Amino acid sequence: MNIRIATAATALAVVLAGLTGCGASYDETIAACRKELTERSEGAKGKPAACKDVKDDDYAEIFTVVFAEKEGWLDENGNVDMGEMIEDGSQG
Repeated sequence: MNIRIATAATALAVVLAGLTGCGASYDETIAACRKELTERSEGAKGKPAACKDVKDDDYAEIFTVVFAEKEGWLDENGNVDMGEMIEDGSQG
């Protein structure tokens, strides 16, 4: 009985280590993706390699926020500055 308990405990520990220890966490992946999008050149196209493991919905949200930041459409609180957005649209 003790052997089975020890074996089961070891197996569980190995599984948990595999789930938590392999690779970056999803939050770290999101952070790396956001950094890559923030730092990449304006003409770059496509999804960066740092974003390959980011879910499509999350990627779309990150991309939109980074785009708005680069355009200056967010205020100091991180909210959309509609005045700035409209002003930019009327100049185009």
